[in-house]
Amino acid sequence: MIACAVLFSAVSFVACDKPAQQTVNNIIVPPRQVNEPDTLIHQMNEVNGSDVAEWMGSEYKVITHRHTSDSLTAVTDNSGKRFRNNVIDVVITRKDGSVFFEKTFTKAAFEKYLSEADYEHSVLLGLVYNGTDSEHIMLLGSVGNPDILTEEFVPFNVKVSKMGEVSIEKAVFKVPNDSIYDEKFNELNEGV
Repeated sequence: MIACAVLFSAVSFVACDKPAQQTVNNIIVPPRQVNEPDTLIHQMNEVNGSDVAEWMGSEYKVITHRHTSDSLTAVTDNSGKRFRNNVIDVVITRKDGSVFFEKTFTKAAFEKYLSEADYEHSVLLGLVYNGTDSEHIMLLGSVGNPDILTEEFVPFNVKVSKMGEVSIEKAVFKVPNDSIYDEKFNELNEGV
């Protein structure tokens, strides 16, 4: 008798632990899964970079540091995930170690070049050394979707002049051998 009571209790306990199932037209329908909303605020990894630039007959060191900022508003990407905004510190030093240029960049520096939707759902992704010309040390910047599984971004050329002034313009990437590509595209579409 006691063994029956214990067995009945164990079966009842296991049966209560399973979610309720429905039967529709003699078909067992599993309970509907409810996805919990992602309430975390995600953040991208901290990244440090260091490059040496030969410029104006001397050597300069370009140091970049990307990190998140709690003081900036979090953004929600196109999939609904929330991310902290990034800031990127750029320091350019002379060969003797003295600072030639120092600035902290935020996404706001690129706002006038972005659509409202791009600005609202994007973060500052990166800012890296990209060479020199006779007048500038050049950086390549990007603002885009913070989810590392996507490749949605807008590229920018950021130039630092001899006087330490910053200019920004949207970068245009050309497809290698695009004239060959254009020829083939035109051939394929002739008579269409």
